[in-house]
Amino acid sequence: MRIAITGTPGTGKTAVARLLARRLGYRYVDLKLLAEKKGAVCGYDRSRRSKIVDVALLEKVLPPGDLVLDGHFSHELEADGVVVLRTAVEELARRLRARGWPARKVRENLQAEIFNVCGEEAAALHRQVLELDTTRLKSAATAAAAAKWIATLK
Repeated sequence: MRIAITGTPGTGKTAVARLLARRLGYRYVDLKLLAEKKGAVCGYDRSRRSKIVDVALLEKVLPPGDLVLDGHFSHELEADGVVVLRTAVEELARRLRARGWPARKVRENLQAEIFNVCGEEAAALHRQVLELDTTRLKSAATAAAAAKWIATLK
């Protein structure tokens, strides 16, 4: 089974994905790292200060087996279920500023959260989508809620 953990940067994807993979006994996959290792980075967007990933190529190089995919574009890959993490805008702004991100990048990501870009894209591409609010929920509780939902998919 393949589970995608997606959401705007700063919503807690990595912490939740790692905990979820451990809890389920699945392999954790950091999609940004895999894209770099497998040559699936096809460019760099200077204005956004982010790498551009060839998702079709990344799909081909994913390892076999039960996976938890971590990345804000994970919902663009094939998955049996997608967990979209959401965070209140005020809290998300605090988290992104704490990373030292430029104001423009913070603003762009806040807009993505306001318009639920990851959630809308996930819903358009997949039948099984769960949204969880991580504003006040700890990573372990979020992973537990996701695991409970994933059990219904099997």
